[in-house]
Amino acid sequence: MRCTLLGLLSFLLIWNTIEAQNDTISKCYLSAGIGYFGDVIEFINPSYNEPDFVKINPDVKGKIYNGKNVWFKTGYMLKTGYIVSGYYSMATTSYEMNDPTGLFWDEHVNDIYNILSIMFSKEIGKKNNRFSLGTGLVYRSYNHQDIDYPITPVYNQDNELIEVLMGLPAPYNLKMNDLGIVFNLEYSYRFNNRFMLGLSCSTNLIFDIGFETISLSPFIGCIF
Repeated sequence: MRCTLLGLLSFLLIWNTIEAQNDTISKCYLSAGIGYFGDVIEFINPSYNEPDFVKINPDVKGKIYNGKNVWFKTGYMLKTGYIVSGYYSMATTSYEMNDPTGLFWDEHVNDIYNILSIMFSKEIGKKNNRFSLGTGLVYRSYNHQDIDYPITPVYNQDNELIEVLMGLPAPYNLKMNDLGIVFNLEYSYRFNNRFMLGLSCSTNLIFDIGFETISLSPFIGCIF
């Protein structure tokens, strides 16, 4: 991954040198970034509402699940001044396992996200300092692998809990594909109107879930 980013940076620097004297209007954008990625669902709406006889790992309840992402984006400026962009991101989050027995709370679970989006954005600002506000449609593929236990409470005639039966652990795999809306804010500094460095901040609102993820990362790009 580092070799890929170094190669892209070298290409952009060469392109910037070659095109520095070109006075034509630039319409195409290419950028890439790597940085922070977080899943905020559990933080916004804690979902671990299990009964008292089930143990809950305090390190996962109500927390943001932190991770990282790598993304690539290409865009084209329309005659209206808006930029239409295609975006792809590969992301992962890592957090402690919520094992109901409490035996594996030190182990970690890794979730995988593949995100595609089409955005419309508008640049504001003058000269070298630019801000970009954008929104569009997002498609997110989510993969979660964990260990699950069948848990059966046993009650007496007075509806009092007398025993909890727990079965053998079994692998648990959850895959979800959803649509939503992406909101994106970027700041970039332009060098000779060709090469740019910046900071990108985005969040995804999934239709069936709500606000799901956030992303904050530096990026490099070129305009041609």
